Amino acid sequence: MMNALHKCCSVHGVAYILVLVGALNWGLVALSGYVDMNLNVVNLLLWSWPMVEQAVYLLVGLSAIAMLFQSSCKACMK
Repeated sequence: MMNALHKCCSVHGVAYILVLVGALNWGLVALSGYVDMNLNVVNLLLWSWPMVEQAVYLLVGLSAIAMLFQSSCKACMK
């Protein structure tokens, strides 16, 4: 995992972390259906700020789109 962060620019490094956190969060959301608990980490941390929660989800989605273009990033190829 650390090699992936060292071989990319700072934008894609942050995007990589956000996509990883988002994927783990959705895995916990799926698991919460089986154990009948709220395991949505973003919701648990930001329960009183729904607009901030939406912004986090938007950033994770935009990070996933940014990761699609990592192979053509000139800064990542250095």
